[in-house]
Amino acid sequence: MSQTTVRSFVKDCAAASDAASLWRTIVAFFHDYDIEMVSYHLDNAEDLPGGRSGFVEVGFPEEWICEYIDSNLRVIDPIPGLAARLSRPFLWSEIEKLADLTEQEADFIRRRKASDFGDGIAIPVFGPKGRNAYFGLGFGKSVVTVRPENTFEMQCVAQIAHLRFCELIEDTLRNIDLSPRELEILRWMARGKSNSVIAEILGISRHTVDTIGRRLFDKLDVNDRTTAAIKGLGSGLLQIKDLDIV
Repeated sequence: MSQTTVRSFVKDCAAASDAASLWRTIVAFFHDYDIEMVSYHLDNAEDLPGGRSGFVEVGFPEEWICEYIDSNLRVIDPIPGLAARLSRPFLWSEIEKLADLTEQEADFIRRRKASDFGDGIAIPVFGPKGRNAYFGLGFGKSVVTVRPENTFEMQCVAQIAHLRFCELIEDTLRNIDLSPRELEILRWMARGKSNSVIAEILGISRHTVDTIGRRLFDKLDVNDRTTAAIKGLGSGLLQIKDLDIV
């Protein structure tokens, strides 16, 4: 069990100058707690080493990760929704008791159990500008008794880590400088307009929109419109009113 204190973890988080060093600090702390698997589910996961769209992980079976990605299990995973609703830690083994699962969500639970990597705990975390997320901490094949005091300590650590990550991301986003035309095109992209439609709206060529689009993607360090819109919102470049939401 861990000898790493929350106090020392806070110091290490404050000293982390980038997302990569912060992630290493997080993983090291939970490994000290005999947590074999650590996952962090959030929109900016690609900013972390090994991050994929929507999550970053270490220690989970590679077969499960491949299945999760290849079968797009993220869309039927009930844990994110349950974490947002409960706003408190819960064991993976409690999910069926805590929520009325859809048939697809129940299928996800069956597939997770079939992968046989043991129980774990989901810890919701909350950040500024609605930047909420959750940590998944897997116990592996070990039978772990999670005492309330340990759960609370892990929850505190997860929340501190998330707030520090949000702070680091905010610092990065604050340095993004889009031109008025780039920002205008980003707004239309966020509304779901194609480049050809944007060109027609703005009275410029499709080639010009393509060129400006590639330039703003480079500035935002993204590869697609959805992630561009998310980063735009997170940085304050976009507001909810800029999106075509009804």
